[in-house]
Amino acid sequence: MRQRACTRATWLNGTTPAGLALAVLARTARVRTPDGLVVAGGYRLPVPRQECFTVGSVILTRRPAEWLLHPDRADLLGHETRHARQYALLGPLFWPAYWLACAWSYALTGSYGRGNVFERRAGLAAGGYPEPVLRPWAARLVARRAGRDHRRRGGPPPGPARR
Repeated sequence: MRQRACTRATWLNGTTPAGLALAVLARTARVRTPDGLVVAGGYRLPVPRQECFTVGSVILTRRPAEWLLHPDRADLLGHETRHARQYALLGPLFWPAYWLACAWSYALTGSYGRGNVFERRAGLAAGGYPEPVLRPWAARLVARRAGRDHRRRGGPPPGPARR
């Protein structure tokens, strides 16, 4: 989906007006990008704690808007832009879906973002997230499942050979 179409969709589904209301409430300085995104710099509210986050087609950052728009941070801007596209698809349903994904991620990894499907699809590295490390119980479950899937296909189990 092209970004301008995403921006229109987020206006229609109400998430961009919600993002702009939050930007005004937080007294941010706002800059509109050529493709219709709004970067709201100087976000000072205590939650969320992230450096940048997106609501609709509004990207809020604790730093000045120009910081995020600098070419050195194109990957981070791309990550947040992908979140705007997620809002275009899900509308306000993004919020409960994202929080469920946060809970699942925390259960698997101890981090709200590293195992979150929305963060993974937006690009973990681009968003500043390290690769996830599974909690021991989750790693055992994945290993067991991989062994079962491998046996169904008729091959030896993955990992070192057993004697």
